[in-house]
Amino acid sequence: MEQLQGWRKFDDWGSQSAIAEFLGETPGPRPVSELWFGNHPDGPTLINDGRTLGDLIAQDPKKALGSGILYAFGTNLPFLMKVIAPDETLSLQVHPTKEIAREGYLREEVLGIDRTAPNRSYRDMNHKPEMLYALTDFDALIGFRVPRKARRLLEGLDGELAELLRRRLNLSTVRGGLRSLASWVFDIDSPVTPPLVEEFVAACRSRLEAGESPSLRADQLVCELEAAHGGDAGIILAFLMNPVSLRAGEAAYIPPRQIHAYQRGLGVEVMAASDNVIRAGLTHKHVDSAQLVEIAEFSALPPIRLAPEHPSPHSDRFLAPAQEFELTVT
Repeated sequence: MEQLQGWRKFDDWGSQSAIAEFLGETPGPRPVSELWFGNHPDGPTLINDGRTLGDLIAQDPKKALGSGILYAFGTNLPFLMKVIAPDETLSLQVHPTKEIAREGYLREEVLGIDRTAPNRSYRDMNHKPEMLYALTDFDALIGFRVPRKARRLLEGLDGELAELLRRRLNLSTVRGGLRSLASWVFDIDSPVTPPLVEEFVAACRSRLEAGESPSLRADQLVCELEAAHGGDAGIILAFLMNPVSLRAGEAAYIPPRQIHAYQRGLGVEVMAASDNVIRAGLTHKHVDSAQLVEIAEFSALPPIRLAPEHPSPHSDRFLAPAQEFELTVT
């Protein structure tokens, strides 16, 4: 048995203490956002003697992975596991299917964008279905509300942007209308300008303070996002998304192409071995909102919560519709 040393990622949205406390360590000077376990080249896991997990697998792939995994996925570990600790809302993002990832990766190669460059979206040719298992209470935004629920949130909300959104939602079909709305929000000539976003947030804050909000969570969300990303058009899309709260021990599955944004908590994230992320706002990292609108799934569907199986009195097993992984908690 080899002890694994996870690769740490330091992002401003990470928690100052959550991962350190989970590992029984003293928090360091920087927030730690993620702890990776796998052999993805962007975050290699180390073992005790200084080699990487990839080195260990390469030494005897059949022994390390088993013949079934070797036959199905080759000599790479098919999954990547992370401990993730957001302390504020992450970017609006989607992950690609295999076909989209291959096309995007080759396109960026032809454009000469270095694989690890900050303005690179496709860092490999794999898809990225993922499962989130909550270790503490965990909040996220996953997928879109149905238009009738979104319209209800706009009732009594004054301002030019609120009125434009009402008109758009009144004309929308569930899928085509939401895609058209998202394209309109991020269009370079869109009326969703920083001043109108700020006016929209001010209207939400006013009804919140007056005790007239139809959704405290939605109005509090846009006020929080405005403080961190003032005037960002992504605030409007976040307002239209499903808020999801997981309790410790609960899990959700996010298929490729589903828009989502983690907000806060501590969890275990398991995914196909990929680091492909297409972002569209609420971040200082590279965004490609046109690409997100092109590839995202715009059906207004409820988030996929996973019910565990119980293979033993002490274990819960979470199965997702992905070949690369399952999660057993003992």
